[in-house]
Amino acid sequence: MIDSHVHLDADQYPDPSGAIKRALEAGVTAMVAPGVGLASNRRAIELGRRYPGVVYPAVGFHPEDFEHGEYDALEALESIARERDSICAVGEVGLPWYGTGAADAGARDAAKLTLARFAKLAAAMDLPLILHAPHRCAADALAIIREAKVTRAVFHWHKSDEQTTRAIINAGYFISLTPEVAYRERDRDLARMIPANRMLVETDGPWPYGGQFAGRLTEPAMIKDVVAAIAHLRCATFDEIAESTAANARALFRIKE
Repeated sequence: MIDSHVHLDADQYPDPSGAIKRALEAGVTAMVAPGVGLASNRRAIELGRRYPGVVYPAVGFHPEDFEHGEYDALEALESIARERDSICAVGEVGLPWYGTGAADAGARDAAKLTLARFAKLAAAMDLPLILHAPHRCAADALAIIREAKVTRAVFHWHKSDEQTTRAIINAGYFISLTPEVAYRERDRDLARMIPANRMLVETDGPWPYGGQFAGRLTEPAMIKDVVAAIAHLRCATFDEIAESTAANARALFRIKE
């Protein structure tokens, strides 16, 4: 199994070695660690160096962090070019949806331009994109990355309408499911809809969840619960879902077996 999105640099993992050890014991063979800003990107890259072949870092610029300005964006873009051979993706990048900042039309337009810059660099560097594009943002993000000729991307923790979801699938991009698939009907519907060759699994740790996960620190080891829930919904075996989602992650991020 591969956790395709976990923020191992977060403060909730003061010593991520424990979470990584528990993940390996649970059968998680690799973890993609996207950065969200300057310090986060540096920590993700360092984790990749400390755990080669296990933690795969990405460099990103989170669209919901409105305190980050042009300097931060330029530094992230430069870091992607500089670290091209040590990162597996550009991300987490995307478009804002949550909070008062995202309601401002000017901020939304600026975010689209910023995403286009990262998408064009990803295409030029032959790197995949890890996208934060919730709800109605997904259609805009899809148009932007197609215009930039991005060939590999994942819409992480996807939340959008069926028409947009099918357009993402038809464009050849991936969609990732989180622990919410175990208890939330929206995500359960996605698990039934997404073709096996377009599906990834993630925890998005340390983000907390409800249902049977309430009160627990989200760790990569919880991927086994995501895989089990999808297997049940699709009337498949655990191994079938584990193997197909891992193969998809390896193809997207060029992770070796």
